Amino acid sequence: MSRRRADRSSRHGRTLADRDADALARSAAQGDVDAFATLCRGVHHDVWRYCWSLTGDRHIADDATQETFLRATTAIRRYRGDAPVRVWFVVLARRSVGDTLTKMKRAPVPGEPVAIPVRDGTGYVDLGALITGLAPDARQAFVLTQMLGFSYADAATAMGCAGHHPFPCVPRQGHPGRAVV
Repeated sequence: MSRRRADRSSRHGRTLADRDADALARSAAQGDVDAFATLCRGVHHDVWRYCWSLTGDRHIADDATQETFLRATTAIRRYRGDAPVRVWFVVLARRSVGDTLTKMKRAPVPGEPVAIPVRDGTGYVDLGALITGLAPDARQAFVLTQMLGFSYADAATAMGCAGHHPFPCVPRQGHPGRAVV
């Protein structure tokens, strides 16, 4: 793995490098239960953060994350490797969030503020409020590209707008979410 890719993985808090996650997914698709368990542990944090970014609620994000992994237990056999497995999990998560919200008969709401210390000691930035204040597509694109480290192409695939150029739902430069945050 290249140093740059390794740095990107560690910068986004990943416990598994993308290449390792994809290899585990291929093994899991062939029936390797241990590989599937390791894969799920390795992407759990990314899936939860994505679910939270869509719902703005920790409890709903927990439910949607659980639903995502329940779906993955049967769907992994159909994983073909057309896209990185992290993208595959985010697509499952997006569907799980929709189904969870439908079951609850409620729309996404802004989440609890998350205070993140500013490194220069000037105080705190309410990152949660900034992120939840973004328009839904911008929030989703911001979380995927800036927090989870997805490429713009992978983010577009995860958001269901792949094949469009330039990606209308994932702006390449001057991301409005980045300017706000």
